[in-house]
Amino acid sequence: MVDILQFKKEDQSQIRDFVLSIQNDEFKLGFTNSEQPDLLDIEKFYRNGNFWTARINSEIIGTIGLQNLDNSNGVLRKMFVRSDFRGTELKIAQMLFDTLLDFAASINLKMIWLDTPAIAVASHRFYEKNGFIQTDKLNLPDSYVFPDKNSKIYKLALK
Repeated sequence: MVDILQFKKEDQSQIRDFVLSIQNDEFKLGFTNSEQPDLLDIEKFYRNGNFWTARINSEIIGTIGLQNLDNSNGVLRKMFVRSDFRGTELKIAQMLFDTLLDFAASINLKMIWLDTPAIAVASHRFYEKNGFIQTDKLNLPDSYVFPDKNSKIYKLALK
């Protein structure tokens, strides 16, 4: 059974290692700790938003975060599912995303933004299937911190 749980401070280093492993070992993106300020202090970075993990038998198999930029705009960050749990059978990515959407609605966000590596084609399909529209980084809110690692930018208007 998959559990979606809110961030707990004692999971900080395990989450950082999980995310960096997927970014760097699997996708070869070459991110450093300093390029991932949200992973250095998840509780502080997501304090006006939220961060969740997907777990099976208490093991982290997925993550997702929602950064609240300005009470209208949120940023979907760190959506990752371990490779052996991806796909449609368990729908872990969808469970994480639906949790984020429910929370975004509860705090009345109007738009969710995200950037995703250009090489993450399966991620693009997932986001587009869930209503995201590709846009240009020139359209990003001023407070959006863009890692500029050959990424595509998407936005989703909330109802």
